[in-house]
Amino acid sequence: MSIQDRLAYLLQQAVSHTATAAELQELSDLIQADQTGHTAQLAEMLLRKDLSGEAVDYDETYWNQVASNILAADRSPEMLAPVRTPYRRAWLAAAIVSGLLLLSGAAYWLWQKPAPVPMATVTPAPANDVAPGTNKAVLTLADGTQVPLDSAIHGALAQQGNTKISRQGAGKLTYTYNAASHDALTMQYNTLRTPRGGQFEVTLPDGTHVWLNAESTLKYPVSFTGRNRQVELNGEAYFEVAANAQQPFRVMVPTHANNGKDSLEIAVLGTHFNVMAYNDEQQIKTTLLEGAVRVSSHGSSKRLEPGEGVNLNKNNNTLSAPANVNTEEAVAWKNGFIQLEGNDIASAMRLISRWYDVEIIYKAPVSAHFRGIIPRNVPVSQVLKMMELTGEVHFEIKGKQLIVSP
Repeated sequence: MSIQDRLAYLLQQAVSHTATAAELQELSDLIQADQTGHTAQLAEMLLRKDLSGEAVDYDETYWNQVASNILAADRSPEMLAPVRTPYRRAWLAAAIVSGLLLLSGAAYWLWQKPAPVPMATVTPAPANDVAPGTNKAVLTLADGTQVPLDSAIHGALAQQGNTKISRQGAGKLTYTYNAASHDALTMQYNTLRTPRGGQFEVTLPDGTHVWLNAESTLKYPVSFTGRNRQVELNGEAYFEVAANAQQPFRVMVPTHANNGKDSLEIAVLGTHFNVMAYNDEQQIKTTLLEGAVRVSSHGSSKRLEPGEGVNLNKNNNTLSAPANVNTEEAVAWKNGFIQLEGNDIASAMRLISRWYDVEIIYKAPVSAHFRGIIPRNVPVSQVLKMMELTGEVHFEIKGKQLIVSP
């Protein structure tokens, strides 16, 4: 395999989702070692020529020499051929190559399952920029007392009946139920609410783990003593339900139909699934990763197997099963990423608006579709730069407003 073929192979592996970790690292090393930008230009040429089939002005002899220099042991700038003409990056090449160039923390855009991004590594926002969301929420106790959870307080927070509530590390809340206690059992409810630009994790009294996305609310009893373990969700959450065949777990999601009286019900025993049910979305989406769930609404129901999903259309209250479900896309937010794959401009901007707590303003109608994923622990400007690489959209930051233009 020639030097140029090797570079083309690495690029094609990355864009086709088939690159191994070693191949991605090799490609990353090549691009980060080249300070002149020649690798990005060569990537554009190779991808446009070999992957899209688009006819391009491509001098193979010239770029063979550039590829040889890039892959040579001595990658000093003097060894690289000079830039001959300006170029317009193809969006596909730019998405991959620019992401690799920005691996230091500005952005990351690759076609494989990424490792989770911890919130502790949030990148500070420069002037005229907007910082990403953080671990913050408000806990409302049974008596109405509100406890902010964005401070550094750790340890015991409150006692609710037989259940102790404690803060366990950054962004985590834990309920510990004392079954041996002889206190009178009364049904008490707590509510955990994340604001725009916030996220939080809670361990419920039965051991179920719930991750709340931005602008979400979870209402739950402080002890599960009835026949069912039932919680209520508005917004988006990822559930890892503790198995208990004698006490099924149910998630109730208001559909805001029938004057707000109707709900979508998700019944499980022990499983991992994601629910996206924001008020400003037209669909309530349930995606199953492990186990089994049954989703019911308005007399219809569907049982899901791992890798399946079901959507409730709020306009006609019908359930439908998408033909292709990407579970990694559904839980990208929980792993620390903004998922742009398959989203149009309106959907993408709603994601950004919630996480960065910004107002979106459209100066004119915009049509743009995106691919890839970006860490959501970076300032909003870095996310917008990657989106602008499509060549279809332009952004301007004005305080807490994002101006969107064609």
